[in-house]
Parts: sequence; structure tokens; C-alpha cells
Amino acid sequence: MNSWVDWALSLDLFRITSAVMYVIFAVGLFSLGAKYHAAKTHGDNSVGQFPEGYFTMLVIQLFPLLITGFLIYDPYIIGTRLGTLVVVLVVYGMTKSAKGTFKTRAYRLGVAFWLGAAILGPMIWVEADGLRAFVQKWEMWIAWASVAAMILFVIKGQWAVAKSLFRHFLQGNYTLKRFSLQVVRFLGFFFQAIHYWFAPSNATPLFGIDPIFLQGALGVLGVGIVIILSIIGFIRGSGARHAKQHPLQLAPG
Repeated sequence: MNSWVDWALSLDLFRITSAVMYVIFAVGLFSLGAKYHAAKTHGDNSVGQFPEGYFTMLVIQLFPLLITGFLIYDPYIIGTRLGTLVVVLVVYGMTKSAKGTFKTRAYRLGVAFWLGAAILGPMIWVEADGLRAFVQKWEMWIAWASVAAMILFVIKGQWAVAKSLFRHFLQGNYTLKRFSLQVVRFLGFFFQAIHYWFAPSNATPLFGIDPIFLQGALGVLGVGIVIILSIIGFIRGSGARHAKQHPLQLAPG
């Protein structure tokens, strides 16, 4: 067993597999956002919205760990969290408008802010020695904040997704797009947790445990709850699903 794990760690297979899962999740999330936006522009209100506050919780969960990734120079953390953050912001922009248009001042200001952050942020980080020293000084608390943010995301964000998917399947719906994304996300967290359990990062441990591992383990727990509730909803919704597929034909009186 140990020889197999050592071989996988030497090739960085756990993190590579996890990163691939993040790519699939980001593509799927963008696809859902594009579908919702297209429906809104055509006046179709039948396409379900993301749970309230879902994107806010995603950003809160991603940001502290992204900063930690830069501080400990971890390319896996930087790549997966930065890429996901970009997609989350884009999809949030596509789904926030009630009519699918981007004509308001709030949208223009939002785009200006995030483009400014993307362009000026790296320049400020490289040039501002004081800023880097300040962040380095608080590296431990930032890493620990990523764990706290993940706990908050599991309690608030993932629970909202779990309830949404449970109701979705309980009502007899059969579409599996959002559910499949949760499976992909589960695998992303799972392989992250495996890697950092066997090869802890340089982040300051929390109660003797690598915070990057804890973040992944909490993600596995949260998404696992979503998957379990979705399966229960799918099973309990079999009657409603059958009724939709085979509507009752009333005999003439």
C-alpha cells in the first residue's frame, strides 16, 4: 500500500486528478450559468436558479485558501482556486440579472472592479514589499481562516445545495447535471485530502493537522451530505417521476 502511495505521490497523481476534477466542475458550472442566462434572455423562467447565496459562499470559501496558496507557493492551490474563482464570478454575473441583460451601472462597476483587481493586483503584490510582509506575518491566521470558511460553506452553502437537489429529485425531476457536478466536486476534494494527508503542505498546522488537508476533508463531508440527500430524494421521488413519465389518462365518464 505504502509503495503504491509513494509512487502516486512521486508523480503527483492525487493533485493532478483533483485538478482535473476542478476543471470539469468549472466547465459544468459555466455551462449551467450559460443555460440559465440563455433562458432568461428568451423569457423562459422554467430554468432553476442557483440557491440563494451560493456564489457568495463559494467566494468566501475560495479566497482565504487562494491567498494561502500564494503564501506557501503551492501551484495546485493557486491554479484550482484561482480558476474556479474566475468561473464563479463569471457565472454569478450571468445569473444575477433578472432579464439576462448587462446594462445596469452595477454590472459596469462590478466588471471594472474585478478587471482592475486582475490587472493591478499582481503588480501591487510584486511591488509592495509592505503588503507581502503583512500577509506573511498573518499567514497562519489566513490558512486557518480557509478552514473556518470551509466550515461555513459546508453549513450554509452546501446545505442549501443539498436541500435544493433533494427537492429537485423529490418532485420527480430526472436531470442529473447539478448532481453530477457534485460528484465531480466530491472527487476533487477527496483526492486533495488524500495528497495532503500523506504529504502535508508548508501551511501552519491547525491542532497539528495540515489546514489544506482539513479543507479538503471538510469538502468531502459537505459534498457527501449533498450526494446522500440527492439519492434519498431520487428514491422518494420515484412516484412523482413515474407520474410525469406516464400521466394518468382519465377514462371518459
